[in-house]
Amino acid sequence: MWGSSDESRPTTLFRTKPLQTVTVLVRSGQPSSVQYKIKFFSSDDHAVTSFTRQASVDSQANNTLKAKGVQIVGYDLDGPRQVLVEQLKSTEVLISCITWEHLESQVPWIEAAKEAGVKRFVPSEWVGPAPRGIIDIKDKKLDILGVIQRVGLPYTLIDVGCWFQVWVPKIPSGQSDHAHSIYIDHRIVGHGNQKFGLTDMGDIGKYVAQIISDERTLNRRVFAYTEVLSMNEIWDTMATVSGETPLKEFIAPVSDGVNFNQQVSESEIKEIIQRCGKRWQENGEKVDIMDVANYNMGQYRISWCIRGDNTPEYADYLGYLDFWKLFPDFPKGRSLEAYYQQVLTEGSK
Repeated sequence: MWGSSDESRPTTLFRTKPLQTVTVLVRSGQPSSVQYKIKFFSSDDHAVTSFTRQASVDSQANNTLKAKGVQIVGYDLDGPRQVLVEQLKSTEVLISCITWEHLESQVPWIEAAKEAGVKRFVPSEWVGPAPRGIIDIKDKKLDILGVIQRVGLPYTLIDVGCWFQVWVPKIPSGQSDHAHSIYIDHRIVGHGNQKFGLTDMGDIGKYVAQIISDERTLNRRVFAYTEVLSMNEIWDTMATVSGETPLKEFIAPVSDGVNFNQQVSESEIKEIIQRCGKRWQENGEKVDIMDVANYNMGQYRISWCIRGDNTPEYADYLGYLDFWKLFPDFPKGRSLEAYYQQVLTEGSK
């Protein structure tokens, strides 16, 4: 998904300081990890190293990265901590792309980075701003921020809003089907007019590269985003690009018929969260992936589409710096319209 953007698009960075040594931390085997690493930087401003589990050093994915000039270094969290410290001593900026299932594995790196003298740690965030108590995953990420602050490691927390790739409405021709995620409930939430921040995954890297090159962002939270749209506006964008009327998901059958309301309410989302959460708790690692997806996305949908947490205004309330106020002349990332144009082009092949 990360690599869905056009590789030929320019990714010019505003050079604000000399070459930085940047290490990107991933847990190999996760679906998006390789995409994160490949797309993170495409500039001579950063010397990039990728830390991957020792067993994955010679994997096909890492060989692809080597061909792109990325240095691959294996690590073993079960080994002596001093080894991690030594591996990090040449790193100025450590960026974590650890997926949500393994957020706690960042703790040894945080401790080692502090001892090694890493100048800035960027924890795994990459979604939207939210307070505690709304999204379980966000709460875990805020717990990690607590670890960072307790050890006194310099940091920058970066949120980027919802990814374009999450919402790809279906259209009658089927041209967008290949990019439509079956794990995402695409029903319109509430009135559908609550706006939220959005970013193309392929643009996150250039925003991050600019953020970590500026001392004003040290020990701060930053909200970087490309567009601020509502669900209705997202569907309207697909209609404009495709010339078709995007399909809207119906609510599941009820009683002796079907409720053809095209919207889903907050109470129904909370019911979904409760139901799926119960099955997840009962089944543990054997839980159906759809229960996990509906539980997590249910919480995100309440945050984004009902509460309005994922907005520049709420981010400002939480104390975030706004990327566009910091860098008003920085080139905007790809628009949602341009992304959908690519989706339809690929779907017509």
